[in-house]
Amino acid sequence: MRAPGGIEAFIVTAIECLGGAVEKRADGLYTVLWPAEATAEIEARQLAFDPEVIEEEPGAELVTFASPTLEQIVQRATASGRVARAFLNATPSISPGTAVQLARSYRFLDASWRAEAGRAWWLPVGLFLFRARYLSDSREEDLVEVGVNLADGRILRRLAEAIDRYGLSPDPPEAWPMMAELPAGEAYAVARAEMERKILSPLGRQRRGLESRLARESGRAAAYYDELTREFEEQQKSLPAGDPGRVPLDSKLRAIGLEQEGRLAELRGKYKLEAEVALLSVLRLYLPRVVFAGRLTGKRHAAELTLVWDPVEQVGEPGRCGCCGGLTYEMGLHRSGVAACLPCLDPEAHPQGRR
Repeated sequence: MRAPGGIEAFIVTAIECLGGAVEKRADGLYTVLWPAEATAEIEARQLAFDPEVIEEEPGAELVTFASPTLEQIVQRATASGRVARAFLNATPSISPGTAVQLARSYRFLDASWRAEAGRAWWLPVGLFLFRARYLSDSREEDLVEVGVNLADGRILRRLAEAIDRYGLSPDPPEAWPMMAELPAGEAYAVARAEMERKILSPLGRQRRGLESRLARESGRAAAYYDELTREFEEQQKSLPAGDPGRVPLDSKLRAIGLEQEGRLAELRGKYKLEAEVALLSVLRLYLPRVVFAGRLTGKRHAAELTLVWDPVEQVGEPGRCGCCGGLTYEMGLHRSGVAACLPCLDPEAHPQGRR
């Protein structure tokens, strides 16, 4: 029997913290009891964490990233104040070789980097869950998840893999310090921009489909009204000029034109695509990082340079340029006495990189 991890372990813990009860029926399948939000009466639900379980238990709710069930549990847990954060169950091992591995992640221009002792920290991450609704003649919606490094604003694209591998805990496995966070508004702006980028493809697909349907229906409507117009115009031509019978025909032709304009406007409104976006929840995750203070030394100058090791992905995180503040994996010593990115070291050679 496998041990639960990742989302499964976190959700089980969250439900228990909310005062609910959890009974495991099989691997990846649980019966849970919790108070209903509207009536406070106890309700029973079947939660599955493995898609294969759904085949045997079609009545169960599949819980995955960006699923409505996960969204509901996170919202209730956060509102209760009992579970507002989760920690990755990964403890990095720090050895002399770690600093060597870290240095290999970077290119140092005419300089070398020597690390001092490393120290473990918790990196705050915001897992933003958005709902995007596509409104036209019908309504569809997507749930979009965006992970943001709250220390430097980078997008994290492999959170689900790390969580599945190590699992989550509502309490910190180790009492490490926590890195400083960006302002909440800045972090949200980063998440929102990434969410908008993610929905470009489904928006484009929806828009192309609507434009195709609009063209077909507009063509049919135009053909119908053109035929009506021809019929009345032929009747009009058969009457001599000044015949009183031409007056009602003129009125009918004007009415047909107005009706056609109204019908085409109605179709354009029917197939107009609008997107409504709402932030549903934010789950705060903490990931382990190892921070190495160090010194970048060249032929004439030296500068302090702190670099960060990601023990989960086994890679260094981008360093911070001391001149422009940008993130980079290529650095050297600037004449001002700080470690800087290549565009700041030689603006003429790298004009596109200036910030």
